[in-house]
Amino acid sequence: MFLKIFNKILDFIYPNKCVFCEEIIPLNEDDSICKYCYMNIDFITDDKEPNLSVFCYDDVTRFSILRLKYNNMREYSKVFAKMMYNKLSKIDIKKYDYIICVPMYFKKKKKRGYDQAELIAEELSKLCNIPIQKENLIRNKNTLAQSKVSFDERGINVKGVFEVLNTGIIKDKNILLIDDIYTTGSTINNCGKVLREAGANNICYFTLAKVVHKEDFYR
Repeated sequence: MFLKIFNKILDFIYPNKCVFCEEIIPLNEDDSICKYCYMNIDFITDDKEPNLSVFCYDDVTRFSILRLKYNNMREYSKVFAKMMYNKLSKIDIKKYDYIICVPMYFKKKKKRGYDQAELIAEELSKLCNIPIQKENLIRNKNTLAQSKVSFDERGINVKGVFEVLNTGIIKDKNILLIDDIYTTGSTINNCGKVLREAGANNICYFTLAKVVHKEDFYR
């Protein structure tokens, strides 16, 4: 009886909300995703290494990711990392030596206070027991946010802006490269390029969400 009362008090003070629709859901439900949203997420199931994504970037998932990126909803990273971990259960993750995230420019990270891709990568590292490599792959200059340039200009916007500081750590290693959203692939592919130039062996490009329909990019 006491436990039920205690849980009701917790529900009232700290309501468990769905990360997608923000509706309150029971405290004892896992993943902080309501059943309605879970049924309506367009999970990507036909992809395979070296390019993986959990779900489509669309009207169901978009605002949740934006809240993580811009509204300081850092706790979402744990939910998203668990979804990514569940996706990885279908492959052999033991072959990967490091998790690396697509980096944010340091001044931008300082201004925002965090890097959302790094938060997800840190949580995924805990779940996978794969060490995370931070501050080795860097963005060496500021650029316009990819969301501010056209679909076709994205490749030019990020060309030559990534750099590996210590190639010895990367050489002959298998890398799980993490980012939040895959649109044209320009950002994560440019990161992969410099990692390969640094001697990386295999790279798996793994994002939380992916733009499948071009019209979703413009919304």
